[in-house]
Amino acid sequence: MIPAFPNFKKIDIEDRKIIESYTYQYKPYSDFNFTSLWAWDVIGKRMVSTLNGNLVVRFTDYETSEICFSFLGNNKPKETAQELIYFAEKSGISPILRFVPEESINGLESHDFKVEEDRDNFDYIFSTSQIAIFRGAKYKTKRQEVNKCLTLYPNIVFKSENFINSIVREHIINLLQKLTVRKESNSETENLGLESEKKALNKILQMENKNLVIFTCYLNDNLIGFEIDEILPQKYAVAHFSKVDPLYKDINVFLNKKLSQHLKNEGVEFCNWEQDLGIENLRKSKISYRPISFLKKYKVSFIDK
Repeated sequence: MIPAFPNFKKIDIEDRKIIESYTYQYKPYSDFNFTSLWAWDVIGKRMVSTLNGNLVVRFTDYETSEICFSFLGNNKPKETAQELIYFAEKSGISPILRFVPEESINGLESHDFKVEEDRDNFDYIFSTSQIAIFRGAKYKTKRQEVNKCLTLYPNIVFKSENFINSIVREHIINLLQKLTVRKESNSETENLGLESEKKALNKILQMENKNLVIFTCYLNDNLIGFEIDEILPQKYAVAHFSKVDPLYKDINVFLNKKLSQHLKNEGVEFCNWEQDLGIENLRKSKISYRPISFLKKYKVSFIDK
């Protein structure tokens, strides 16, 4: 059971069913997805509670691990936001709610709250049928990139599996380690983000989830790209992790096309590619695939008087 606010509990793997009883009522916001909530709890400080019939989450930031509060639900949003902000202030935590879904902010702006779009954390929603075929003028460049990839790497092999076996797990860990070594920087925040990402991926690689699908690209028996998606209700999927070796040109476009074909054939119409975290190159890349919509998230705080 999830305790009532102000009591919280750590997120355990056994909490999946009850957390999904809340999240499945709304659009598939990536932050509240159980697999994401559990996997990204890399320092054991994420916790959940309930308040006014809403799911409350004590998040840790994906890059800095800073603690913040949020909630999913549209029951008494004014009272819920008010109690959470007061609680955060008393606890010495930033009095700004983050990752608050659009469904949860209805009416808050008329009740002395400051509600700001958090563009860096908008989830990107794509049509699997559009990515699967790259039809039309708007996808001309993508079609060219796929053709270039196949010309450069005619022996590339795409695979999809519903089970992450030990061999694939080892290949993924080796690829991630290789990419991490190349990407190491002098930025403490960036390095912390990389370390958190590795830990979150390792947790997903160990979990048992029949809805996970692993997509891989191999060249001469070497893994050069992968993505781990989760199939959700209402014809959605969410992309939890996607990595390609940038030494191989346009592999990412080929991978996205092939996995979208697979998802479409499985009855998935929409895929949530999660947020860009304000990373310029990542935003540019996601926009280039022409999202059909966003799942908007907001920051909520009291108006200064």
